[in-house]
Amino acid sequence: MRDEQDLIQTLRAAADQVNRCDLSEGVAKRRRARRTRHRVQVLLAAVAVVAIAGSVTAVLSGKDRKEPEPAVAVSPSPSVSEAFVPETKPVAELWPQAVLKVPMKNSEGWKVYPVTGLSATEVLLVANSRFEKAGRLEMFDSTSGRSRVLGSIPSPQKKYYPQLFAVGSEYIAWFGETPQDSDDWADFWIMPRQGGTARRVGEVDADVEKIAVTDGFVVWSVREGGIYRMPLSGGAPERLPGTDGLHLTAWPWAAGRAGERPDANQNRLVNLETGQSFDVSLPEGVQAMQCHAQWCVGALDGHVIRQRIDGSERESLPQGLRLNHMRSLLGDRYAVFRVYDPDRNKIGVPIAVVYDLESGVFAGIGRRSGGVLSGNMAVGASSSAPSATIYWDADEKSHEECGHTTGCAVKTRGGGKEYTVVNLKAVTR
Repeated sequence: MRDEQDLIQTLRAAADQVNRCDLSEGVAKRRRARRTRHRVQVLLAAVAVVAIAGSVTAVLSGKDRKEPEPAVAVSPSPSVSEAFVPETKPVAELWPQAVLKVPMKNSEGWKVYPVTGLSATEVLLVANSRFEKAGRLEMFDSTSGRSRVLGSIPSPQKKYYPQLFAVGSEYIAWFGETPQDSDDWADFWIMPRQGGTARRVGEVDADVEKIAVTDGFVVWSVREGGIYRMPLSGGAPERLPGTDGLHLTAWPWAAGRAGERPDANQNRLVNLETGQSFDVSLPEGVQAMQCHAQWCVGALDGHVIRQRIDGSERESLPQGLRLNHMRSLLGDRYAVFRVYDPDRNKIGVPIAVVYDLESGVFAGIGRRSGGVLSGNMAVGASSSAPSATIYWDADEKSHEECGHTTGCAVKTRGGGKEYTVVNLKAVTR
């Protein structure tokens, strides 16, 4: 049986097809290929698709497809005898105050997606005016059970797409791109956290990957490495000294990588406010190590491991866990992992777990029973800090159908009305 890595590989293969499509020659062709690969990486990071017993079938057209690399370094699937999942309680039972229901469409019928928790009772939402086109920011209040419009997201030109969002103490910020153009370019916007009119801060000729907003600046990192900032009042961009090869993780932290791929091991953490730098202790053979200020997680010898930055308190976690691409860490306290179990008929196996790195508690998300999976899990697309929201469609049921000539495919039914959302801002310790 194939596992969820097949889906990841197939999506990357689709991205690689851009190199063989009939696009314009030269720089434009290379940039569009890179942008398409980036969109696939964003999809894989934001939505962790988990199918029956970790098995999926996906078919995409294309000629002369080469065998792609895995999108993220993970451990091989364990055998039936050694596969197991940790003992969990449903997240609604463990943290009932943090679980809420959010409609999938707003009052205008636009599809909405959670971004991150703003407080213990507020969740930031982005509403798409059309496919992949963010048009408005909203805030859902779990106390009232209603959403409130914060403001519109402008589109200053054709084929312009807003990207990731960042939340600061006073403002929400985001950047936009024109991914079909041949040149690297992005612009930056801010909106008052309590809502209001969006204001354009400035633009740069750069391939922006992440953004943060501080009390006085928009801060961003570029895909090739390096951190820059621009005053909220506008002005020329400034490269922060000593940030060569660094990438924003959770403000004020940035990380260096032991390689060019986004899933390469993080080997250094730097506090951009204090200038402190810490080397990450990397055990031999570890893959996809990712860190924040206190904890790191990675894959080693068939297990997900967690450790401190200096390598202390290293521990192998149960073998049924899988990294959630490069969005496993949800700040310094929590991590989210996908769950693998080969027995598709086992009752009560969660599709994913939230792990409290401090206490060792596992909270189950969704469930599988009798070959039927309930919901697909996603993490909010917050930029400057890991999202505080995890969400899924608990009413959507997935199952695998196989035919003698058609092969196997995952089919879904139901759902489409509301998300079940975990707002980690509401978890009390």
